[in-house]
Amino acid sequence: MNKIKINQIRFILVWMVTIWAFPTNSYAGVPPIYYQIELNENSHYYTVQAEGTPFERGFTHGKKLKKEIRYAINRFKYDLTVPMMQSVGLPAEYHRYHNYVLQNTGFIEAIKTQTPDLLEELEGIAKGAEVNLEDLLVYNISFDEIFAVLEKMTGHNPAFIEGNDLNGHCSFGSIRGKKRTTSIYTCDWARPFEGSQCLMVYKKFDGTTMLITGYVGTVGIQGVNLSNGFSVNAHSKFDLNANLNGLPSLFFARRLMEAKDKHDAVVKLSETKIAVGLGYVITDKNGSVSYEVSPNQTEKYNPGSHWFAIANAARVNNDLKASVKEHFKLDEQVNMKRLPKGYWEHNADSETRYSMIKEELTDKKWMTVYEWVNLFKQYPIGKYVDENQATTNFWIIVEFSDKYIDICTAPGVPGELQAETIRVKYQ
Repeated sequence: MNKIKINQIRFILVWMVTIWAFPTNSYAGVPPIYYQIELNENSHYYTVQAEGTPFERGFTHGKKLKKEIRYAINRFKYDLTVPMMQSVGLPAEYHRYHNYVLQNTGFIEAIKTQTPDLLEELEGIAKGAEVNLEDLLVYNISFDEIFAVLEKMTGHNPAFIEGNDLNGHCSFGSIRGKKRTTSIYTCDWARPFEGSQCLMVYKKFDGTTMLITGYVGTVGIQGVNLSNGFSVNAHSKFDLNANLNGLPSLFFARRLMEAKDKHDAVVKLSETKIAVGLGYVITDKNGSVSYEVSPNQTEKYNPGSHWFAIANAARVNNDLKASVKEHFKLDEQVNMKRLPKGYWEHNADSETRYSMIKEELTDKKWMTVYEWVNLFKQYPIGKYVDENQATTNFWIIVEFSDKYIDICTAPGVPGELQAETIRVKYQ
């Protein structure tokens, strides 16, 4: 009898340990989400799969990609930032920009107070990669923020400097079906970031698992919360206002990604003060919602009944930069439904992409992976590496259904390189 009781106690203890170790999204015969994924080491992406504390995840990232992170930071400094500085009349001295970001903005304080876990993650990356933490911070801060900082330093808006190509960036499309949604996103940033694209899978202590795409040494650009079943995509809105005391865009996006669900992500989006104007699309099995976010206001954008097409021109948020209002001779209170012809000519690349996506999706009930790729590989949605700065660095297709999330993603223009395919059971 004692032996039976001992065996019963052992069984109960093993069961309790199992439940404690795998508390989230674990079903009979189905491992927790993090263990459903094994990233391909031969991927065209640099890949990182890590769990633990923010510092531990960052350290794993930094140690694995030490060389690549050092190269990426140097390309950011001297192939992107210095030419941008020169374009607005500054000398080719990177330290001026570096010091201004750290000493004359509130970016670091916003990161410390609103996303301290991401600061710890970057401390881990810096330690693992053996790079200077300040260099890594400025690198992570300086995506859309670089244009706002340079305008503040000089009084010249880089968007109006010939050759800076600021309107040829990210595109998005989605279609909502019955309890399922399919979407595609292309991240179009700058040519110097080509060759540093990174695919990350992180598991937090509570079991929450995220798939994030971005660049080596960063906290990520966009991602999918695999545990809670939603995605977050970001789009530059260069004409919207900026506040150099707000939360930088990469940190803002990660804050949304770590929400409990799509609704919670929208709440965080509304209550968090961003540094620069961006568009965000949040998608789950029930469809997409889109917002144009600036430091002073947030406006919801609904392009279609069951479809979404998003590019870079601001369409509903009238919190425009003073330099934009002056350039296009706009009233102080801008009517976004009556913008002048010059505004749309300035955003011609964005408008062409928007129209291409809208025309394809308006009468469609669904889009297959093949159809998405065939549409988004077309110029100017897909931008191959060439003499221009604007480049499609990576793309991702995500399909949400009741039980599964299916992902297809690769660097470059859709269809250019072999894609990674991932399926997880999340419900």
